[in-house]
Amino acid sequence: MANILDAFYFTILVAGIGLGIAYLIMAFCPVTVPESRGRRMEGVYENVFLGVSGIIIGLLMWVALVF
Repeated sequence: MANILDAFYFTILVAGIGLGIAYLIMAFCPVTVPESRGRRMEGVYENVFLGVSGIIIGLLMWVALVF
């Protein structure tokens, strides 16, 4: 049963870090040009927040696997 929990933690770790890196890339490489600078900065802040959150979740799952 412990191996099932480890597999679950590892799945969340990979998904969290993968999504975190993807959101950070999206923050600095926008696909479309928004109509205003405020909208662009709002999108950058959202993507950076989600990227950092995903990486933190991945690191938290890594700690759960190690300890």
